Amino acid sequence: VTSGVCSGPPARIWPDDATPDFFEGSDLASELGVKFRSDVAGFVSGVRFYKIPGNAGTHVGNLWSMGGTRLATATFTNETTSGWQQVVFSVPVPIAANTTYVASYFSPLGFYAISADYFANQGEDAPPLHLLEEGVSGSNGVYDYAATSVFPTDTWRSSNYWVDVVLTTNTPADT
Repeated sequence: VTSGVCSGPPARIWPDDATPDFFEGSDLASELGVKFRSDVAGFVSGVRFYKIPGNAGTHVGNLWSMGGTRLATATFTNETTSGWQQVVFSVPVPIAANTTYVASYFSPLGFYAISADYFANQGEDAPPLHLLEEGVSGSNGVYDYAATSVFPTDTWRSSNYWVDVVLTTNTPADT
């Protein structure tokens, strides 16, 4: 037990074999994100996203407070052509239990995975992590069209942009 919580392997929402059911082509640079909560306090060590073929360029992963403060950022390296990509922050970010945060990534060519209406009537749960259903902390499935990485605030049809977070309950010194 570390700081009153059980330590264990990193938690994520999506298993490595999870895949989107629809791909979207866009010619606009986009920041794509998801709102999430954790049942326990912990440390976000990184962000993941599902990359579709053609989603080229330098991707940047971000963790944000609900107020739009960037808590961490990192550039993805050694990406594969498609599938889950993960970036690790230089310093894990402490998060509070039952508090909403936004995980996102910047796609400079705007070619991304999307499942429209995904969060309209459901969230996605992999305790202790939860992606929020539409209406819990506002809309979920957030994006923004921008030339550089920005806090995503726009929404379209409660879309899932296939962004994930990596959470550990270990203190950074334990990992």
